[in-house]
Amino acid sequence: MKGLICFYSGMGNTRLACRYLAQKAPSIEWTLHNIVRDGAPAVDAADIVGFATFADYLGPPRRFIDFVNSLPRQTNKPAFVFNTFGNSNGATLRRIHSVVKARGFRVIAGHALHMPESIPTMIRLGLASAQAPNPSEMTAFNRFVAELDSLCTRVGSPDSQIPEFRLRLRERLMPTFPRKSSKVLMGKKHVDAGLCTKCGICALSCPYDAITLNPLPRFDQSMCYGCWACYNKCPTKAIYTGTFRGICHYPEPLPAVKVKLRA
Repeated sequence: MKGLICFYSGMGNTRLACRYLAQKAPSIEWTLHNIVRDGAPAVDAADIVGFATFADYLGPPRRFIDFVNSLPRQTNKPAFVFNTFGNSNGATLRRIHSVVKARGFRVIAGHALHMPESIPTMIRLGLASAQAPNPSEMTAFNRFVAELDSLCTRVGSPDSQIPEFRLRLRERLMPTFPRKSSKVLMGKKHVDAGLCTKCGICALSCPYDAITLNPLPRFDQSMCYGCWACYNKCPTKAIYTGTFRGICHYPEPLPAVKVKLRA
């Protein structure tokens, strides 16, 4: 049996969790597909497809929604949904479930995992969640992975009737923010020419192609969705905004998180 996990990971937390899941659920031969870098996925070749992303202001990122909507419509192909979140998950899992189901996938499992916050605005407010996931959250995640692995052994069996995944009441009622909130809170971006090395990491990191080099980075505010990837990943901290400069960066998963999710 073959499985495909299509993931969108901003600062690496979601990618790390997906790798952990793939190694801890060995009943399926998993392939991890980065939706920003890996082109069109081979959905038809997979027996089950996973969809994973992060909570972006209480909902899934625009880049992730556009990706799912670009996929060929399916007829009850088994799928699972998963997301990571920092301070609050909001309506993320519900929205992922909805958009995946609308493309014709049959969602059989879902989970949201608390992780450290990667958005500088939240970190500065003291909402970094640096200790996440805590032991009980890891226990719940491992339980989900084990249940998913068990379900995968039944995928394709003519006698198996795997029930569809049902969101809990609180997940069905959770709110979301207008997506423009992130861009507004981030504001316009600038570059310190004295610090910039013109390495191009910011342009490569931008999932919305909103950055070009000329030779310093130039930002197209109309295409930006305020994901903070350029700010977080700049190796010299040359990118800054009106309220953030040289502080609260989260370029990759914290060392403690890497240890917790070491398969």
